[in-house]
Amino acid sequence: MKKLLCVVLTLALVIGAISSVGARANADEADYYYSVVFKSNEIPGDFNEEIANYGAKAIYSVPEVGFVQIQGKVDFLSKIKDMKGIQAANPSLQWTMPEGKRIDAREEMVGAAGNEINNSYTERYWWDRQWDIKRITENGNSYEFGTGSHDVAVAIIDTGIDRDHPDLVNNILPGSKNFVPSGGFRGTEPGETGNPNAFDDKHGHGSHVAGSIAANGYMVGVAPNTGIRAYRVFGTSSAESAWIINAMIAAADDGADILSMSLGGFDVIGQVFYIDPETGKRENLGNDVADFIAYKRAVKYATKKGTLVVVAAGNDAINCTNKREVTDFLNSEYGGDGIIFVGAGFNVPAIYPEVVTVSATGPEDVLANYSNYGPGFIDIGAVGGDARLYDQYLEEGRFDEYLANKLYYNEFCLSASEDGNYYYSIGTSMSTPKVSAVAALIIDKYGKMSPAKIKDMLVKKAIDSVKGNDKKFFGAGHLNAYKALQE
Repeated sequence: MKKLLCVVLTLALVIGAISSVGARANADEADYYYSVVFKSNEIPGDFNEEIANYGAKAIYSVPEVGFVQIQGKVDFLSKIKDMKGIQAANPSLQWTMPEGKRIDAREEMVGAAGNEINNSYTERYWWDRQWDIKRITENGNSYEFGTGSHDVAVAIIDTGIDRDHPDLVNNILPGSKNFVPSGGFRGTEPGETGNPNAFDDKHGHGSHVAGSIAANGYMVGVAPNTGIRAYRVFGTSSAESAWIINAMIAAADDGADILSMSLGGFDVIGQVFYIDPETGKRENLGNDVADFIAYKRAVKYATKKGTLVVVAAGNDAINCTNKREVTDFLNSEYGGDGIIFVGAGFNVPAIYPEVVTVSATGPEDVLANYSNYGPGFIDIGAVGGDARLYDQYLEEGRFDEYLANKLYYNEFCLSASEDGNYYYSIGTSMSTPKVSAVAALIIDKYGKMSPAKIKDMLVKKAIDSVKGNDKKFFGAGHLNAYKALQE
């Protein structure tokens, strides 16, 4: 393997994998975390005083959707179940960043330093490698009709953005924010200060997403003059639902036209059971998960503010319309953390009618081998890269050959990294921002409109349409920026 050209397991963030917080972080009984959502979109004024009687405290709240995260003792749930005004309460669901695939491109930049940026988008240093952007822009032809402007703002709810990246810096609008509190995820990240201005990307995922939308330098995004803001909800570890929900509310209040969310999770309509780590007792949590009730409210809040929500379908290679398949997946993946799901499983917020749900394709418009799908679930398909060759060569023990022959050039998507450089990656995380970018182009060209109207234009105008069985993979069709802008 050549120097600086490495494959690392990055935290791909393609879905917010659910993991309960049942196990203690340490021996202190207070280190349990719970989510509470109220029947109304407000938090009772005496709530903090009431839970203090049980030795608990509120550590994070989102009053706009009546959501609170609590730190308390192991028996906290049983004590507050009948508290007036509470709709649902459960152990907080953790949003993790599962391992994914990343190939560093730094070595390939040798010789690029000092090169002037050509005014032509299609003659930039990385253009020949941007097969994904070429597909969506019809080899750059869409740039003749529109490249976006700072009159439109895309909020990227993710790991942050490299604010100094030369390809991104000119499109980062004022107002980016950090929602990771001091100490990070449950006190495990001492480097997190809680500074609201600390939106710098420590991971790379958010910068990669941003590059696909609005890069304008050695590489170009789908909308290279569009305004972007970072709403950082991840550091290098996990995130709380409360942080993500709060970021959605803040972005909508800030007037964002689009929320680009390369993340998601699952909910179950049925019964959710929790195995108490102390007693082994199986407790029925009911058929609502507080985190996701709040999540649904946040989507509605953003939509009412005029903000379109674009979300990733997820990277589990499952049919998300098959509720039993989703539930079985949840139990196989996350049941060991103390949560047992019984009933019909749903991917959220992807199932909500207000959002645009995006699947991923590889070369030749084929569904990516990892992408979730489902009839009536996917709204639109977009290029996110594939891993067929990657997986094959890895399984056959020929991975050095895969790297030496640079087979990832035409399989993975290139974009910006967290440190001023670039890397290749894949996922519905990589397809989602491209749809967000085209939505921004539509707004910039045709004027402000309702989220429902933007979605309608995306699925009717901004696509190469598909029919029959392909609809379960790509919804209305394959994303096409050129057709979106063509008169």
